[in-house]
Amino acid sequence: MEREKQFSYSNGPIYGTIKGSIQIQRNEYGDDDVLALHGLKVTLLDADNQWVNEDYTDDNGAFAFLGTSLKSYTVVFPEAIDYRNQRFLPESSEVQYQFPVDLTPEKPRVNNLHMRYGLRQTGMIEGYMMNTEAQSISA
Repeated sequence: MEREKQFSYSNGPIYGTIKGSIQIQRNEYGDDDVLALHGLKVTLLDADNQWVNEDYTDDNGAFAFLGTSLKSYTVVFPEAIDYRNQRFLPESSEVQYQFPVDLTPEKPRVNNLHMRYGLRQTGMIEGYMMNTEAQSISA
């Protein structure tokens, strides 16, 4: 009795890559005053928020997750970066530092996951309510 074995090979990749960088914008010397920092941790979580891998930025602020299985992930950047007694936050949002990434056979590479941090814009705005009593408002 002869047994036939059928193998199916997919034509697409079975592993993917996630690459990006982290920079801070100091604005000390103008809008293009951008600095890359070495040694910042970037974490890769699976769809169940379980740890998969982590990488640290190189001298250019770059990180990479190579040979990563094709599925859904969350890339977690630092919530904030403390540099020279200043606190830098993600520029895209004050609270968004986690980003979903899907690696599929059609899209096995994500090479442009860049995160920029900036100084939080704070200030005091004073005004008075429009009523009979003058009350100071701070925001």
